[in-house]
Amino acid sequence: MDAISRVLRRAARSPFSGDIEWAPMPSRFTRPPFNSYDGKTDPVEHISHYIQMIRVPQLVDALLSMKMGAGETFCNYTSRYWELYNEISGGNEKIAASTFRLGLLEDSKLRESLTRRPPKDMRQLMRCIEEFKWLKDDRQQNKDKAPIISHPW
Repeated sequence: MDAISRVLRRAARSPFSGDIEWAPMPSRFTRPPFNSYDGKTDPVEHISHYIQMIRVPQLVDALLSMKMGAGETFCNYTSRYWELYNEISGGNEKIAASTFRLGLLEDSKLRESLTRRPPKDMRQLMRCIEEFKWLKDDRQQNKDKAPIISHPW
C-alpha cells in the first residue's frame, strides 16, 4: 500500500460504531455542499477539505454553548473562548460577542456592562475585555498594598 492510500484510509476512518454509521439520517439533515473527487487534484487535500466542512458546525455549537466554569478564572475562560473562536475563523461577530457575554457568570460586572452596552463587533468586545482585565488587576494591586500607618513620632 502506497503512502497516499495509507493517508486516505486514515483520514476516511470513522470514529463511530457501525450502529451509528448505518443509522438513518434525520429527515431535516442536509449534507454540506461538496464536489465529487475528479482525480485531478490532491486526494488528501480533497478529503481534508470535506473533514473541515463537517467539523466547523461542531465548533460553532461548542462556541455557542461555552460557559465559564465554576471556579474558572476570567483569563482562562477568555483564552478558551478566543482559541475556539479563532479555530472557527471568525463568523458572525455579533452572535460571537453575545455568546461570550452569556458564557460569563451571572453576577459578573463585565456581563452586566456588556448587557447594558452590547459590543457591535469583536474588536469592541476585545477592548471591553482588556479594560475589564486592567480594572481587575488594578483593584487586586490596590487590595494587596498594605495600608500606610502614620506614626505620631
